[in-house]
Amino acid sequence: MHVKMEDDFLTYDALVAEDSTGKKDPAEHLNFVVAFLMGGWYSIVLGAAMSMGFKYLHPDTPDAHAILHTVAWALGSGLGIALATTLAKTHHIFVGIGSTTVSVGVWLALLYAVRRDFDDVVSASIFGFTLSLGTYLIILAALVCVAGLFGAYLGAQARTNEEYQDLRGMLLPIASFHWLWLWLPCMAWLAMVPVVAYYFWLQIAATLYATVHPSLWFQIGFDFFWGFLGLMALVFGILISLRAVSDRHSYGGAVWKRTLVFLAGTLILAGVISPLFLNIDIAQLKGIPASLGAHPWWLL
Repeated sequence: MHVKMEDDFLTYDALVAEDSTGKKDPAEHLNFVVAFLMGGWYSIVLGAAMSMGFKYLHPDTPDAHAILHTVAWALGSGLGIALATTLAKTHHIFVGIGSTTVSVGVWLALLYAVRRDFDDVVSASIFGFTLSLGTYLIILAALVCVAGLFGAYLGAQARTNEEYQDLRGMLLPIASFHWLWLWLPCMAWLAMVPVVAYYFWLQIAATLYATVHPSLWFQIGFDFFWGFLGLMALVFGILISLRAVSDRHSYGGAVWKRTLVFLAGTLILAGVISPLFLNIDIAQLKGIPASLGAHPWWLL
């Protein structure tokens, strides 16, 4: 039975309706054990992607801002766990808690194998207080645990709450074997999140800075549309890529056409055009206080 949709993406109600014909419901295809293993892996790689995306913003000082790197890692890890929890057919809370445990355990075990000098002081500090490696690992584990448990809650809500039916319509129809390789484009997409966040942060900071410097009033907002175009390229690229994978009838239904659309969305729009346009505006926004000979605290 073919379900005709007005929107570009399948909705969860349409999937349920299709299941009433006796076919296997594509919205419930991930066994909870598979989802648990997927959550552990995705939480690690997506956490690394967020951290790498943040490090991209300050390449000249790669060891700086360790606490912010930790927060970025925890947020990426939480998103990976939320995704696995959403895709699980049953036992959503178990998948979330188990994936969180795996993520924290693997990360701590890796650091323990590499470094055992837990009393040494690390470069990170909080409000001027230096931290030992052991304290830093405890903070990292706590942040990942909080983000993972919150991600598990969001994933369980996304699975059952009707407010998230459009999200389910994009994610749940994706065949389970696709998640064996989708972590690669997911890393590329998520690595752009710190860049987008930094762009908005600089927009707010530069606007407030220019408010008290009248000489800059005519510089703000004149040609900062490139960042908006970059943001639209990122969002549109991700959406058409997901549609190409989840909807087998999209773009003519031919595999080669859907593959080309996916590559265009991920590699060209999200991978090239989006960072190019965003970095144009970020460079301009960073140059506004520099034009007055200042280097404020809000710049990385």
